[in-house]
This record gives sequence, structure tokens and C-alpha cells, in this order.
Amino acid sequence: MDTPDALTIANAAVRLGLLQPAQVQEAWDELGERGGADPEPFLRVMERKGYLTPWQSTKLLKTETDGYFLGGFRILYKIASGTFGRVYRADDPRSGRVVAVKVLRKKWSENKHVIDLFEREGRMGMSLKHPNIVEILAVNQDPASRAYYIVMEFVEGGNLREILTGRKKLEPLETLKILEDSAAGLAYAFSRGITHRDMKLTNVLIATNSKAAKLVDFGLAEITNMFKGQWDVTGEINVDRTVDYAGLEKVTAVPHGDTRSDIFFLGCVGYEMLTGRSPMDMTKDKHARMQRERFTSIPPLTQADVQAPPSLFRLIETMMSLDTNVRYQTPSQLLDAIRDVRRELEGKARGETSTVKTLFLVEKDERLQDVLREKLKHLGFRVLIAGDPQRALDRYRQSPFDILVVDAGTTGENGILVFEKIRGDAARCGLPCAGILMLGQDQHDWRRRLEPRPKTSVLVHPVKLKQLLKSVQEVM
Repeated sequence: MDTPDALTIANAAVRLGLLQPAQVQEAWDELGERGGADPEPFLRVMERKGYLTPWQSTKLLKTETDGYFLGGFRILYKIASGTFGRVYRADDPRSGRVVAVKVLRKKWSENKHVIDLFEREGRMGMSLKHPNIVEILAVNQDPASRAYYIVMEFVEGGNLREILTGRKKLEPLETLKILEDSAAGLAYAFSRGITHRDMKLTNVLIATNSKAAKLVDFGLAEITNMFKGQWDVTGEINVDRTVDYAGLEKVTAVPHGDTRSDIFFLGCVGYEMLTGRSPMDMTKDKHARMQRERFTSIPPLTQADVQAPPSLFRLIETMMSLDTNVRYQTPSQLLDAIRDVRRELEGKARGETSTVKTLFLVEKDERLQDVLREKLKHLGFRVLIAGDPQRALDRYRQSPFDILVVDAGTTGENGILVFEKIRGDAARCGLPCAGILMLGQDQHDWRRRLEPRPKTSVLVHPVKLKQLLKSVQEVM
């Protein structure tokens, strides 16, 4: 096909609404005698002045007459391509607002189910208004091209995959800030009954100016789920994370849509930010991606990977636990834990040390609960109390505390089992956790079941209040 001359391209650009006649005249005035038939000098002037983009110039050279506008938005250039759509940077010629436009590929435009899910993604996104979620502005079909599209907030910056390609890995505080923003977005969506289902590096965008993390593509996994496990020779059906979710849910026996699956894969994102490597083997073999060993063989974080306090390791470990009862149960719970670790690291960075210690008391006697709460508060502790030992274990896994006091005289054998479990976990992770175990008179022999550990005290009933308070001060 012959390349059109400069005048033909100029006229086409005016006719298509890309240029104004006065803008074209600027080029002729600047080019003078150089403004001949060759379209390249004309297009370079228009690009330099910002009237055209290279993407638009390429389409004009190909004499393409559509695809420059969608729903009144002017398409500037392509940002990304995916299995089901392409994403473009665009603007509103009237207001100048820059947006991102996701356009459903033509090959899917006749598939009613895909169209329904694509539009559903857009409508679902329009209901989510949160600073850590990319805002959906409109979903529609262009009357001229019949293309289906979603208009989104444009985030000036890049996704985490692009950032890690250049920087390899991130510092702990930066990682925690991104995890906090992401968890805040997940928590808001979950409060509206929506899970993400596609948590991965490319779906976390980082704004250049604010450094805020914003989640994108809520609901897209519902589309890709139609093709779960299908891989054609061109790689078009490349729904890695959807297969990963299916593999995780098979291994952990949780239903489709469980929010704890989002928490696991956000943990994977955190792991990769800290280490620069994926926690799981990356392969396009769908059968390998579904195997239990892929999830059970994840190497634990070590100090060789990142210099950080034990609380950060515990955070990632809990997010990625294959025991769903150990994993954070909701994004809000996760958000609290991330903020606790971030505050700790920020305090260390400023040379601060926390003077307020947290004490967890396991005591079934409600009368003693009230008495001990007040006395321990007077000693300067933040006091948490539960009658069920399991509550202490769940809390410790989510947010470690400084001292554990268990009355096995009222809680029985489960009390001593939880006492040993928490102290063992603390020792393994290098976390300071002192312990006081109170035994009933008929439980005296149980002290032999305890592993010898520092900062441990065993008392046998009857235990006087002064005796207990003295032991608390001694082990701390």
C-alpha cells in the first residue's frame, strides 16, 4: 500500500477530529519549503507540539479511519495488552482529563457471556470508591465501532512488576506501605461483598507522585475463570493467577471466592517485593500449577533475604500459611497487623523503643479477670483477656504480644497446650514472649511437660495477687 502524502494525512487528521486547521497551518508555517509530500516532517512537528501522538501518527500512515475516539475520549496510545482487552491512555478533549480505557478485543465481541462479564466488571468497579482502588468511571459500547470499553482513572506510574524489573527488590518499610494500601483496598471491597481473585504484581499500580498503591482489575478473574486450565498454542489464554487460585483452593479445601485466598496471594506479592523472587515456581504447565507441592515447598523468608525484625517475617508467614485458620481471616484483620509491624519498623528507624508492653491473660474466672485487668494496667501493661486459650493462640498468630499468663487451673489441659505452643512459636521466630503458667494443686506434675525456656515462671494455686504481680515483673 502506498504511503499517503503529507497533505492527505493532514486532511484526514482534521476530518477525524484529531487536528484543527489552525494547528495544521502551524506545521506548514514552520516547515516552509521543507513541507513537501513526505508526511514524516509534518507528523514530527505535530508530535513535538503535542497535537498528535506517535500511536496516532502510525495509524494515520496506515490510512486507518477508526479507533481514534471511544465514547468521546481521544485515544492517545496503548499502555498494555491482555488476553481479553487492550488498555489505552486517553483524554477528554473538552476537559483535558487523562483516563485509561480498557477495550474488549474484537475476537470476544461476539461472545455474549464474555461481554456480560466484561460489563459486570465495569459496573462492579463503579461501585468501589476508595483511594487504593483504581476508580471505574464508565462502561459502555461505542456506537461507531461497536467496541465494548471501560473508562478508568489513569494512574501515572507503573505496576509492581515493572518497578521490580528495575529495582529487583524493595526495602521493608516501602513494602509494608504497599501492603497496607493494598490491604486497605481489599478490606473496603470485602465490606461490599467483593473479593479480588487476581492478586498479582501487575494488578498493583504505584502512583508516581503520591506513591500510593492502587488495585486494578477487580472481577476480571470471573472472566478468566471461564477459561480456567485452557492454554492455546499462541498463549492467548494465559490466566496464570486464576489457575493459581484454583490450585490453592484445592490444597486448602476452601470455596471459590474465599477472601483468605486474596490474603495468601497478597502475601506472595509481599514476599516477592522483599526478596526479588517469586515464592512459587513459575510455569505455564497448568497441571504443575495445581500440584500441592508447589504451595508446600515455598522457601521461608530468612535474614539472608532481608534484614528485618521477626515481626515482618511473621506477618508474611501468616499471610501465606496453608492452614487457613492460621492465616488472617479478613483483610481488615490483616490491615491491623500490617500497621502494627509498620509502626514498629518506623519506630526503630527513628531510634524509638516502645515502653508499652502487651500482656495476654487466659483466665476463665470472670471475677479474677476484672481484678487482674485493673492491677496489670496499673503496672503499665496493655491487657488482653480471654477465657478460651485458643483465642490467645489466634491473637498471637495475628499480632504477637510480650507476655502470656495462663491459668491452667481454670482452663485445663488446653491451657498448657496453648501455653507451650505460643512459647514455642515465639522461640522459633526469635520473638520475645515471657510466660507465666498457673497450675492447680492437682496439676503439679504438669510442670515437667514444659520445655525449659528463659523468662518463664510456674506458680501453683493458691496464688496470691502480689505473688502473681511480682512474677510478672520478674519475667519482664
